Amino acid sequence: MPLDKKSFYARTMHTPDSPERAVQRESLREVSKLLLPLHRALIDAAKEDYALAVAPVKPAQLLQLLTDDPFFEWLKPVTSLIVDIDEMARTDFEAADVAAIAGRIDRLFGAKAAGAFSAQYVPMLQRSIDIAIGHAALRKAVSRLHR
Repeated sequence: MPLDKKSFYARTMHTPDSPERAVQRESLREVSKLLLPLHRALIDAAKEDYALAVAPVKPAQLLQLLTDDPFFEWLKPVTSLIVDIDEMARTDFEAADVAAIAGRIDRLFGAKAAGAFSAQYVPMLQRSIDIAIGHAALRKAVSRLHR
């Protein structure tokens, strides 16, 4: 059964972008590129904290800890956010979808962030230059999503 053009794009990629959506798509990709090293820096800092509080982390053990250990549970919203942004950047989306992503980022990294993530993130932000630099770059990029 042949697919029509709209079904094909919906399943495999996105339809051609309007100028506005092209800017939003590029902004989403930029945010994702900035989240990756920030996420890595957070994992490294959490791994160091785990080594001090519990036990040293062997490289082969890290993925298992990230997925299963409650010590690393607070990182899951960032992991999920990266996956969702990357998925959205490859498919069709609406302005409301971009606003929802921007809202999620603000709830995690914004000035009024609170909750389990913030309780872990803010001390790391204050003690790590890599995390602080990543945070500043992310906030700048996120401001483009709000336009």
